[in-house]
Amino acid sequence: MSSRNVPAMHRKDPWSRPAPASGSGAFSHANHLPVWAEVLTQTTRVEAAKYASAAPLEHRRRFGQYFTPPRIAAWMADWVVQPATRTVLDPAVGTGVLLEAVLAQPRLPRTAQIDGYDADPVVLHVCRQGLADLHRPLNLVHGDFLHAALPSRYDAVVCNPPYIRHRALAERTTLYQHFEQQYGLRLNRFSNSYVLFLVKIAQSLSAHGRAAIITPVDFLNANFGAPIKAFLLRANLLDGILVFGHSTLVFDDANVAACIVLLRADRLPDAPIQLAHVPTEAELAPLDQLPSTWLSSVSPRELEPNAKWLASVPGPRTPSAPLHRQQLVPLGQLAAVRRGIATGANEFFILTAAERTQRGLEAESRLCITKAAQAPYLDFTAADVDALLQADKKLYLLDVQGELTPTAAAYVAAGAHRGIPQRYLPKHRQPWYASEQRPVAPLWATTFTRRGFRFVLNRAGIAHLTAFHGIYPHARDPELLLVLAAFLNSSWAATLLAQQQRRYGGGLLKLEPLDLAALPVPHPDAIPSTLRAEIAALYLARCAAERGQPADATRYAMTIDQLWQRL
Repeated sequence: MSSRNVPAMHRKDPWSRPAPASGSGAFSHANHLPVWAEVLTQTTRVEAAKYASAAPLEHRRRFGQYFTPPRIAAWMADWVVQPATRTVLDPAVGTGVLLEAVLAQPRLPRTAQIDGYDADPVVLHVCRQGLADLHRPLNLVHGDFLHAALPSRYDAVVCNPPYIRHRALAERTTLYQHFEQQYGLRLNRFSNSYVLFLVKIAQSLSAHGRAAIITPVDFLNANFGAPIKAFLLRANLLDGILVFGHSTLVFDDANVAACIVLLRADRLPDAPIQLAHVPTEAELAPLDQLPSTWLSSVSPRELEPNAKWLASVPGPRTPSAPLHRQQLVPLGQLAAVRRGIATGANEFFILTAAERTQRGLEAESRLCITKAAQAPYLDFTAADVDALLQADKKLYLLDVQGELTPTAAAYVAAGAHRGIPQRYLPKHRQPWYASEQRPVAPLWATTFTRRGFRFVLNRAGIAHLTAFHGIYPHARDPELLLVLAAFLNSSWAATLLAQQQRRYGGGLLKLEPLDLAALPVPHPDAIPSTLRAEIAALYLARCAAERGQPADATRYAMTIDQLWQRL
C-alpha cells in the first residue's frame, strides 16, 4: 500500500506493544492449561468443534471466538495468496483453520514469513499443537493484535476477527481514542471489535497486499459502519464484498449473517468493486466462476458510506414500488419513531395479574405488551388484553412513581437482594427501579422478524417493551393513521423495507428506529381524500378478516396494494 493511502503507518505508534519472540507468551506445557483444556492435549490436532465443546461458553464469549468453516477458509486463502506472497498474517488465529488453509496453498513459497496473534493463550496452544506436524516455521504470538507493534507489512492477511460487542470491549474508550489519533479515523462508539480489526488490517498491507476478512454483515447497513466504509473507500482498498444468504448460519452459536470483505492495496483508481451474493457456504466458488446473477460490479463513486450497502448486493428481487419518488417522504417527517421500553430485567419488572395482586402492586404497575407474539394480528384490542390476562400472561410493567409504598418497598428490596440494581440498564437509572417513561404509541412495529415486519394498531392504548418500536404520527387523524398502517403492511412497503433492514443469521431481520424513520412512505397530500377513505375502510376490513378469514384478509391486502397504483 502506498503512503498516499495510509500515511499513518509511517508514524511511530507509542501505544503499541512490541511483539514477543516466536512462541513467547503461549502455554507450551499441558500443566499450564486450565483443567477444562486438558482434554485438548490428548490429541495432536484439535478441530474447532472439539475446542468449542470443551471450552466454557463464558471463555469463548470473553475472547469473541466463533470459528471459520474449512470451505470458507480455503476460499479466503486462495484469494489472498499470490505467487509473490512473502509475508502472511492471521491477526486472530483461533484453532488455526485459516493458517492451515494458507499453508495448503501450492502458490505459497516455503520460505514465506507467517505470523499469527491471539489474545487467548489456550486457543493459541491448540493452534500451535495442531500446526506442528506441517513442519513450517510459524511465529505465533500470544497477544492482542490491536495492541501489537507489527514487525512488517503483509502480502496476505486472512482473518476471522473476534466478535466482541462494543459494550464488552476492554479499554473501549482508549482504543477508540488511539485509532482516532493514530489513523485519523473517528469510529462510531457502537463499533464492535471486528471494525477495529478491519482498520488495522487495512493499515498493515504491503504495496501489493491482499486481505480476506470474514465478519458479520451488520456494518454494511448499520449507522456505526459509515466511518469504516468511508475509510476503505477513501483509501481505495475495498475490492469486493461477498455476502452469504441471510438464512445461512456460517458460525455455530452466533446468530449473525456473514460476509467476506476483500481488500487489495494495488487497486487502480476508480476500479470497480465486486459485490457478490452466495446463498450458502456449499455454493462458494472463485468470483469469476459465480453465476452472473450473483455478481455486480459497482463504481466506488456509487457507494455512499452512509447508505445501506446490502441494497446494492445482488439477491432475490421484488417489484419496485409504484409510487413516484416525489410522492414519498421519510416516515420520520410524518411521525416520531422510538424504541420500546427497555427494563434490563424483565423477570423483575414484568408481572402477571396474579403476581401483581399477590405483591400488592396494583397502584405501581400498568398494562404493557411484552412480546411480539402477544399481538399476532394487525390490531391489538382491549379484548386481546383480557384474553392474555385470562391466560395469566405477564402483561404488567412495574411503574413506581414518587415515594415507595410499603408493598412496593418490599418488592424493591427483594429485587436488590437478587442483584437487579447491578444489571447494565438498572444501574444507569435513578432510582434503579424506575421504569422508562414512554407515551402510548398508536402504532407498533415489530423489531425482529423472520417472515416479514408487522405494523400493529394499538387500539388497547397500552405501553410496549422493545419487542416493538412505537410510531407516533404528528397529525392526530384517525383516518390518516389507518392509511399509514395500510401502507406499512403492504407489499410495496415490504419492498422498500428490504433496503432498510439489518440481516442476522438464520434469516433473522431487524429494524432500528432510525431505519424505520428513513423508510419512504406516501405523503398524505399525495393521496386524494376519496382514496384515503377507501383505503381506510378496506384496511379495517382486513384487520377484522385477519382474525379468522385468511382468504378474505389476503383479498383485502391485494385490493389495497392495487389502490396504491392510482397515485
